[in-house]
Amino acid sequence: MLTAMGNRENLLEGARACLLDKGFVRTTARDIATAAGVSLAAIGYHFGSKEALLEEALIGALKDWGDELEAIAAAGHPAAPRERFASVWDRVIASIAASPAMWAVQFELLAEASRDPERAASLAGANQGARSALAALLGLPDSAGAMAQMLLLGAASRILLDPADLTPGGELLDEAAALLSALV
Repeated sequence: MLTAMGNRENLLEGARACLLDKGFVRTTARDIATAAGVSLAAIGYHFGSKEALLEEALIGALKDWGDELEAIAAAGHPAAPRERFASVWDRVIASIAASPAMWAVQFELLAEASRDPERAASLAGANQGARSALAALLGLPDSAGAMAQMLLLGAASRILLDPADLTPGGELLDEAAALLSALV
């Protein structure tokens, strides 16, 4: 709900609502201005473009999710690596399941990045830090971050397509072990 904030804050809040409702590509400047209760010109004045505003709104949403991950990291976890992974994984997956619209927008941006080298470079830079942070959160060495990220993106896509089809962390580890033993 918009409050007596300034136009800039209202635009960010309106853009975030539009992102989660319509996605990055389908959101128009008019949608955002209407949601924010401001003129179309305010978008250009405060952000330069609709895309810059949407990207800043998404960054804000991702920072909020990062805060959730920090809370997960700060919570108590079992010391044993397997149990820690399972405990943290289940909490991360629950967090993703609670905000599927944000993840749909991220997949949309990944697809757009394949056609936009500048966006791809920007996302690649942020991706490296996210990989390391995910590995640390799961109690894994940094070298395992890429694999953990692939698992996370796969889980997020499953949540978007079939939220009932989730694999708990312990079962995921069993499946991964079975796959690896079949390969070696």
